[in-house]
Amino acid sequence: MERQLIEEWFELYERDVTSFLIYYTGSMDVQDLVQETFLRGMKKIAHFREGSHPKTWLITIAKNIVIDRARKNNIWNRIKYLLRDEKQTENLDHTILLGEMNRELYIAINRLPAKNKEVIILKAILEMTSKQVGEILEANENHVNVLYHRSLKKLKSILETEGFEYEARTR
Repeated sequence: MERQLIEEWFELYERDVTSFLIYYTGSMDVQDLVQETFLRGMKKIAHFREGSHPKTWLITIAKNIVIDRARKNNIWNRIKYLLRDEKQTENLDHTILLGEMNRELYIAINRLPAKNKEVIILKAILEMTSKQVGEILEANENHVNVLYHRSLKKLKSILETEGFEYEARTR
């Protein structure tokens, strides 16, 4: 029964979990993380709260897996190094995000502090509700909305400071 439920959730939410992990880690190589997310979900399904949404629960698991790995491997320093390396950035441009505007936005998002980055990915990119984001970030909806608004301001500031023209091109 539990295995069937996880398989059903995999069919429904694998894309969302994969998208979150790509943006959150800055890497297209997230298949191991996706598999680990659903395996942990299967092991911990008894802890799933009926009132929760499976997608938010799975994304929370995925987020925690990345944080655990970051602590062990100091992965954030590697990501920052990759973003500074021009050849690697060009490679990211071609494989992760198509087009100059998306590349600029991707780089700017990755320059945000962790909480701001998370709320932007969850609300703006994955189009999750404030309630769902609140469950993942363990915060109330009002806090999520305030954080999202502030994060958008920070993102806009980064885009303007770096000379990116994302906003001007999207109008």
